[in-house]
Amino acid sequence: MQISYGITKDPQLLGEYYQVREHCYQQELQLPSFDGSEEPADRNGSIFVAKNNRQCLGGARIVGGTKELASQLLLVDLMAELDLDPGACCIWERLAVSQAYRENISQPEFCGHLINTSRSLGYDYAFMVSSVRNARFYRLCHSALDIPFKIFHHVECVPSGPFAQLEHVLSVAYLREGFLDKAMSETSHHFALSQQPYYGVAA
Repeated sequence: MQISYGITKDPQLLGEYYQVREHCYQQELQLPSFDGSEEPADRNGSIFVAKNNRQCLGGARIVGGTKELASQLLLVDLMAELDLDPGACCIWERLAVSQAYRENISQPEFCGHLINTSRSLGYDYAFMVSSVRNARFYRLCHSALDIPFKIFHHVECVPSGPFAQLEHVLSVAYLREGFLDKAMSETSHHFALSQQPYYGVAA
């Protein structure tokens, strides 16, 4: 399997990514009413995908820093509250990887390409809202890549709609720090079978 990563506007790949995230969110987050089809934020942001030739295996949405988070705080307000240095920020959303391919995708590798892609778009920070379990797992992945990743338990996140029933916590990846490209090839932490129900999605 030859897995590649990057931003796509290809209608076929986008459609497959929307299907993957719908299935993951319905099954794993137990949100049967979740509609994974295109949202306004998809059109306004950038869709990052992992693919094998022409087949989408998963992906995430990268949205610029003018959007509100579930906490109802603008990112610029959050940056001041968290005492972050000035810099461009984005949000990583709708992260989903197909269950069928989790043993073939190294999670640090996926995160590494997501980091580099976000950097190429000019971002210094990436915010994420997810469960505490997922946030801790992603912190381990970023640690393997030498990328600082902090979880802010004190920032209140109040999700709306179908996500209102779920636990949420705010995290941020510090993309500006030195990134070792070799780390992606030297780490091989795949989605273990015991982790598959938990670590393939993020709001």
